Amino acid sequence: MSDESEQRIRDHVRLAKGLLKTAVIDSQSSEFDERNALSRAYYAMFHASCAWLAAKFGVLGKLRHGDLLDEMHRRRGKEFGDFLRDVRGMREAADYREDWTPRRLVSEDRLRKTKTQVLVLCQETAVELHRRELHDRR
Repeated sequence: MSDESEQRIRDHVRLAKGLLKTAVIDSQSSEFDERNALSRAYYAMFHASCAWLAAKFGVLGKLRHGDLLDEMHRRRGKEFGDFLRDVRGMREAADYREDWTPRRLVSEDRLRKTKTQVLVLCQETAVELHRRELHDRR
């Protein structure tokens, strides 16, 4: 893997973790805070998925959202793919549907699950980068 490719992967991980930090709501959060948190959570998942695909399978380059969803479904299975599609659907509703009203318990559940999955993907990406680094030293 080239240094440039590795840096792109690390940049995706950095974005995923940074966006995840902004994807929070609490009892005082407004509708717009909740909408924003759902949107940021999806993009955290998007960048974590890009990093994971690049590190594990060499899938580099810009992926459109639908292509990324298909690739993650194929590589991580139906359950993960369905979850990612659900998170994307919530992001689209939060960003584009003026008639959509977030439901706090659903939002909290999705944010919690998304956070877990983003951190898992980032950890697996870090392990893969470390494994490649050790392999390259040989």
